[in-house]
Amino acid sequence: MNDPRLSLQAAALVEEAQDYYKALLRPIYAGRKFLHAGAVAVGLGNQARMLGALGAARPFLIADGEGSGQMPTAAEAELCLLNIDAKSIIDQHRQSEAALQNLSAEVQAAVDAWDPEHAARWICSVMLQEVATVAGRRKYAPREPAWTAFEDKIAIDAFWDAIGVRRAPSRIVAAEPQALAAAASDLDRGLGTVWAADAREGVHGGAEGLRWVRPGDDGRAAAESLRDLADRARVMPFLEGIPVSIHGIVFPDFVAVFRPVEMVILRPPAGDRFLYAGCANWFDPPAEDREAMRALARTIGAALRDQVGYSGAFTVDGVLSGEGFLPTELNPRIGGGLRTLAGGLGDLPLTPLCWAVTEGEATHLDYRPELLERAVLASADACRVGGGWTVTSAKFEDSGEFPLVRDGDEYREACPGEEPLATMTCGPGPLGGFLAFRLDPERNEPGASAAPEVVRALRFADRRLGTDFGALTAAQDVRR
Repeated sequence: MNDPRLSLQAAALVEEAQDYYKALLRPIYAGRKFLHAGAVAVGLGNQARMLGALGAARPFLIADGEGSGQMPTAAEAELCLLNIDAKSIIDQHRQSEAALQNLSAEVQAAVDAWDPEHAARWICSVMLQEVATVAGRRKYAPREPAWTAFEDKIAIDAFWDAIGVRRAPSRIVAAEPQALAAAASDLDRGLGTVWAADAREGVHGGAEGLRWVRPGDDGRAAAESLRDLADRARVMPFLEGIPVSIHGIVFPDFVAVFRPVEMVILRPPAGDRFLYAGCANWFDPPAEDREAMRALARTIGAALRDQVGYSGAFTVDGVLSGEGFLPTELNPRIGGGLRTLAGGLGDLPLTPLCWAVTEGEATHLDYRPELLERAVLASADACRVGGGWTVTSAKFEDSGEFPLVRDGDEYREACPGEEPLATMTCGPGPLGGFLAFRLDPERNEPGASAAPEVVRALRFADRRLGTDFGALTAAQDVRR
């Protein structure tokens, strides 16, 4: 059933796309075995159900931990828990990648019993480092080294320059105090500078490899922390504006691009770190900015295909600044906002489609990328997701849900009979706890940045759940 928020025309378009891509992908996935890994069990279970709906065989899941939500049942999948105890999202990725390459004899035996023919492939939605094999099973839809190289924050500016993409000024310097401070002095426009670590320790994301050196800060603490991560760093001016990401998919003869997704990146009152708190498609940039970002993404996707033979999903991240959109990074992989964009697509198998394109499955098939682009745009424009999510060191043993209403400038729990404006859920996660906040699209008008509402929601979490996010502020919309 299609989302009731879709117009009749949009619903018909989405239904056409659902039927088409399910029929297209079923011969690719039907009867095949897949080992899912690289995330918590709840997420892997959802991922496996997508392939199960296309006829894939009962899967094997190697999960970092349980996660919050509907756990996969024994009938749905074999399940092994690694029970990773991480300090951050990047640490979780690193530990997961290492554990998958050093499985215990017990886990290896269980996988071999499930797949005695060694016919299975292993698969994941998002993994920062490429792991070629897990339990002796080759990866499905692997990424070439030339593709992952674009995720190095100190390498991407050369690519922007080569293809004529306008960007903020930057300087690549050694990750040591004197060089960093000198570059910052030259580039600071009055709001400080942002320093990004190289990929010496592997690709990083979620703002964990970034440092905001504010006006008046000598940067010594930031330089010291970067020394543990990097040999070199990129220094850029801090850009005020809404952080956004443009997702697209590179097909053999077309680059499909979608609507901007807001990245909810929050700012503590002091220090040099940011808090990444998920993404949302609640924010509407001015129409000319939206189309400029989409055109830029199409150009970048074509360059990826032409220069390094890329195929599949990608994201262009940046800031919608006073000068317009300025890109800061490129991720040639499925990005976290793709699920947000797919919120109104029902059972359209968007992620399996991305995998199949990257794998090079049946390149003679008609993928009809224009149909996909139109369906995703129509759905994502109508079916908004406002809010965000984040992890916390506060441990939640059980899951909970809190309906919220506004009381002045703050959220509180709704009393019986009150219609909630939003919902906060909490539950266990690999770092201790996991929080998700969602605005009710029936009772809130989209258009503005979702980040200020996430800030209010995290203040509620501090009061009600004992978290310690503290005072946070959101990015300013400087284009209106």
